[in-house]
Amino acid sequence: MFYLTSDITIGEYTKIKPSKVSWKTDVNSFTDTCTIDLPRIKYLANTKTITEDQQEPNERKEYLFKENDKISIALGYDGNNVKRFEGFIKRVNMSIPVKIECEGYSYLLYDIIFNKTYSNVTVKQLLTDLCSGTEIVLSPEMPNIPLTNVRFKNATGIQVLEWLKKEVHLAVYFNFNELYVGTQFGKKGKTVKLRLGWNTIKDDDFKKRIVDKNVRIVIQEKSGDGAVKRTKSDANKYSNEKLLKIKAGIPADLLKQIANRLQTKSNYNGYEGTITTFLEPSVNKGDIAEIDGYKYPEKSGSFFIENVSGEFGASGGRQTIQLGFITS
Repeated sequence: MFYLTSDITIGEYTKIKPSKVSWKTDVNSFTDTCTIDLPRIKYLANTKTITEDQQEPNERKEYLFKENDKISIALGYDGNNVKRFEGFIKRVNMSIPVKIECEGYSYLLYDIIFNKTYSNVTVKQLLTDLCSGTEIVLSPEMPNIPLTNVRFKNATGIQVLEWLKKEVHLAVYFNFNELYVGTQFGKKGKTVKLRLGWNTIKDDDFKKRIVDKNVRIVIQEKSGDGAVKRTKSDANKYSNEKLLKIKAGIPADLLKQIANRLQTKSNYNGYEGTITTFLEPSVNKGDIAEIDGYKYPEKSGSFFIENVSGEFGASGGRQTIQLGFITS
């Protein structure tokens, strides 16, 4: 028999025993989240205060944990715990049980006010300036992407990341404290083997995607002098085109990579959806799931893990894995 085990640290406190843990991490979002339920009485600290008339001391109860405390969560079986989340306490809810809401390393960027103007800069240098003085490190897989005429005035760090996603159409996400921003998703993680009905719990939502009409992604940029340039993806068969505007000044080869990433996701017509497994084998976003369909051989293949959400508690440990397209 396997026993659920955990290794949780909050601030200076170690070996925290939760009632429940739930978490989510996603390559399509730079915000990883986690919620921890804790027994109310066990994690209360008592302090004594004196009333104004100097009568008997009164006890004032406070939680041991507070906003901004760093948190690390590793979960597994029989002491073989794997890190599932790392970040900071965003909110402590005064409820029964105590609910602690946490956010990954994007949390460190809310209080950063960024004022910078660049005539020429790479995304890597921009993020180096943005994250200076924090615990955030940049992924060594991050490509050099040049930008021109970039200006931020009183922007939060979060707004800078949002700008890179919306205006430059880049992939932006964290892997714990490591930030990746690029034209494609970062280096693929490990390959995890899953056999439906064997080491999985549920796969009802893992279905063939139906694409009514194929579209070709077209990236459009407009320079300062009004010249319009369009970069088309490599799609051969399509019914119509989808136009996306982008910040001007990005080299043609990088524009093509962005267009092809968006194209692959838009017209993917293979199997996709969620599969629920136990906590082993452990998976993370960006990993590749090698699926053995077993009784459903048509579901066999390799799939990109877009996001992972999980739960750990009295009812057991589960991972819900979102599977989708394979990037080239």
